Amino acid sequence: MNENSITLFHRINEDKDEARFYLIQVGPSLLDKHAVLRMWGEIGGIQHHLVTPCTTAAEARTLARRVAKQRLRQGYTVVSLESSVQEERVC
Repeated sequence: MNENSITLFHRINEDKDEARFYLIQVGPSLLDKHAVLRMWGEIGGIQHHLVTPCTTAAEARTLARRVAKQRLRQGYTVVSLESSVQEERVC
């Protein structure tokens, strides 16, 4: 079983002319079975990204939860939360 989840955050403050996003994705990366992908930046602007490999799915989920709590403390709000569980099929 392979668990994937994506959470998108926005922080929009019109008074400060600020429109930022932060995306957290848990799942496999190109080289790792378990990883946390983070993307952030200005909405419609330059994006930055960071991939953190993890040894287990539980470690990846723990890291993602910790990062999400940090974003909420920094004034971001959850815009979209997607979670799906897919079964791996052997042909």
